[in-house]
Amino acid sequence: MGGGGSGGRDWDRDVLDRADTIARAGGGRGWGAWEGSSLRKSWRTHERGPALSITKALGCLACARAAGEGWLRADEKVADTLSEWRGQGGKESITVQMLLQMTAGLKEGAGELYRRSIADKGKVAIALPLLDAPGTRFRYGPACWEVLAELLHRKAVARGETLEKFLHRAVMRPIGLSSPDWRSDQRGRFYLSTGTELTVTGLGRLGRTLGDLLSGRDTAGISAGAFRAMSRPSRANAMFGGGLWRNSRGGREIEIEDELEPPKSPGFWRNACISKRQPSTMVALVGSAGQRVFIWPAERRVIARLGYSRSWKDGTLLRAV
Repeated sequence: MGGGGSGGRDWDRDVLDRADTIARAGGGRGWGAWEGSSLRKSWRTHERGPALSITKALGCLACARAAGEGWLRADEKVADTLSEWRGQGGKESITVQMLLQMTAGLKEGAGELYRRSIADKGKVAIALPLLDAPGTRFRYGPACWEVLAELLHRKAVARGETLEKFLHRAVMRPIGLSSPDWRSDQRGRFYLSTGTELTVTGLGRLGRTLGDLLSGRDTAGISAGAFRAMSRPSRANAMFGGGLWRNSRGGREIEIEDELEPPKSPGFWRNACISKRQPSTMVALVGSAGQRVFIWPAERRVIARLGYSRSWKDGTLLRAV
């Protein structure tokens, strides 16, 4: 639902002071608010910490960059690259788009993929069972992203590169991001479902990059059209695509982290929104327990926060701004 929040509201001193109080509370480690390239209000933007599921957006950017380079399509069958899925019935129909939408139908895979030490996460992800017909249900978890990572790795290797080198060359460096630590398996393969460690400043750069792409502006070597195709939501969840959560036009305000389990129906997501106060064009990147990036593309506004608290609520901040 379109609201009267940051889409049309001035970020005056009182608004930003309220946001500062909220962002620092609940385990806050650092935050910042940008309009265009101007940092309007901030606290400890040098702080670095786990971005957790915000990492998924980097996976989507990698797919958009690969599409721009001509070696990936949203509609291509995953089994064209992962030979293990050929002749496996439903898995043969899974597309790259379904992985990015988390509608491939695979078991979520958190228990299998997030063990303390795993030798080959790609092999584990590929072997996860199919629970739903592909494209019909949104299931939140690492499975789709680690299958995607394996697919990208194999295609990159065929081009004389690894996924890790591609991510640094084509995504991280052009945006101006660094992650000294990135969660990996024993073979050194980066996770795409989680795993980066970014600063608040880095999260702000990521948010501004996504805002440009969502507004139709090519940036950081990435085509806005390719990004739009890779981040498209699904009928199974009209709010989610490519690691991005859309505010949408639903009439029921939800806290996303509270609704990820058990899986919900398409109707649930169709009727939900992040904030009734904010415009439907607002987008959020959601990392567990309060890691956030909020993006207002048309207004070129971004709020980024690092912190950790199971009690964090998006609504409190979004009502303030």
